[in-house]
Amino acid sequence: MSAETWWNQIGAYNNAIFPMQIIIMAVAVALTYFLFAKPGPKTNKMMKAYLVFTFAWNGIIFFLIFGKELPGTFLGAPLCILVAILFAWDISANKTQFTFPNINWQRYLMMFWILLAFLYPLIGLAFGHYYPNTCIFGVMPCPTTVFALALLASAIPKVDKKVYILLLLWALPAFGKCLGALDLYEDCVVFWIGIYALFMLIKNWKVIGK
Repeated sequence: MSAETWWNQIGAYNNAIFPMQIIIMAVAVALTYFLFAKPGPKTNKMMKAYLVFTFAWNGIIFFLIFGKELPGTFLGAPLCILVAILFAWDISANKTQFTFPNINWQRYLMMFWILLAFLYPLIGLAFGHYYPNTCIFGVMPCPTTVFALALLASAIPKVDKKVYILLLLWALPAFGKCLGALDLYEDCVVFWIGIYALFMLIKNWKVIGK
């Protein structure tokens, strides 16, 4: 698929689902605030429920309904749906406990990655991508993966390795975007958080889940 065709399909998708982008983004901002200001079991469950919804949305609405011909659909649809199922299961299993890190550098990196996820459209502007031909957090898989990996890497060691590794399978192959694939340079963000998340996973492998 050419970059022009890909971006045209993204534009059509954004026009079709408006104003869901605003609603999903607003909920994410509120939940992120609660995670920082009022962490605890209730906030943890609400954040997981939100991730269930967004990944199910990306798997079903973005890939299976609007993006059947998009590159990555064969991997992206089942991966997003499986991630949604694992987060749904973890609402009761509670293997992952989202928290605000105590270590300064981890706290700053968490905020940095979350901010980049929210700012995906502005990053796209730097590469000439204007709404509706733009990637938006919550309704597209790559910025949503950035957000989820930022939360998971900060939750270590209380994190579910299964969902963590599945998201890495989506993030790390984004290296091709850094080289110009589909003129989607903003997806370098998801590749680099994949590198960071992989480092955190390897570094803490023995203590995760204990």
